[in-house]
Amino acid sequence: MERTLAPRPKLSENLSSDALFTFTPKLEYLISMLKNGIHPRYIYERIPIQNKTWYYKVAAKCFCDIPLGKVKTHLTYFGNYGLGIKKSYLKGKGVSPIMYIHSNSGWIIDALVAGGLKNLKSYPTLPFLKRHMGQDFKRGDDGKYTQKFRTFYDEREWRYIPKDNDLETGGNIKQIKDGIEQIRRKNIDTPYSKSDIPLNPQVIEYIIIDSFNEFKDLKSSLKDSFPDTDDYELMLSKILIAEGILRNF
Repeated sequence: MERTLAPRPKLSENLSSDALFTFTPKLEYLISMLKNGIHPRYIYERIPIQNKTWYYKVAAKCFCDIPLGKVKTHLTYFGNYGLGIKKSYLKGKGVSPIMYIHSNSGWIIDALVAGGLKNLKSYPTLPFLKRHMGQDFKRGDDGKYTQKFRTFYDEREWRYIPKDNDLETGGNIKQIKDGIEQIRRKNIDTPYSKSDIPLNPQVIEYIIIDSFNEFKDLKSSLKDSFPDTDDYELMLSKILIAEGILRNF
C-alpha cells in the first residue's frame, strides 16, 4: 500500500532577529568595541519638514534589527566588520526602535511645526525620528563624499540615546553633506565621552570579520581581553567571516 506523507509545515521567513547588529569599516574599531564596549558618536539627521533644512545632532549608537541572512547590503555599505548583540540585553540598556517619517507623516509633522521648529528640543521623541528614504553621503579615504539615494527604512534601525546628551537642533544647514561633515569634525574635535554600553561574552551572538586572514589578529586580541579560558573559547565560537556571508547568503 502506498504511503501518504504528511505535508511539511510551512516555515515563515524571519524578518527580525534576536540580535541587533552594528557594523564598522575597520578591524581595529571592532576590537575596540570588544575591549571597551559600545561607544556613542554624534549623528546628524535631517527632518523632512517645510524647506527640509531642519535637523538635529545628538550622541547615539545605531543598530540594525535584521536576521543574519539579510546583512549583505549592510556589510557592503558600512564595512565588513560587525557585532551581533542580544536584543534583550540592549533593550535593558534603553536601546529602542526608531520611527521613520516623511514630509506627509500627518500628526508627527504637525506636532513638530505646532511646537515651534526653533524649539525642536521640546519634542520628546525627536532623536528617534528619521527620514524613511533620501540622499546620503559617504566620505571616502580620499576625503571626498559620494552621494547615494538610500532607503533608510531597510535598516530597521534601533538606537541607544544616552540620557546625558547635548541635543542640538536648527535650520541653517542647507546641504546634507555639510551637516555630515560638521558632525564628522565634532566627533574628532569634541567626541562624546560618557555612557558606554559594556559588553561581555554572554551578550555577544556574532563577531564578523572581513576575511580568514584576520583571524589570527583577532584571536590574539581576544586572548588579551578575555584571559578566562571559557570566555575566550566562547568568543572564538562566535566568529563569522564576511566573505562567507556575502558568498553564501
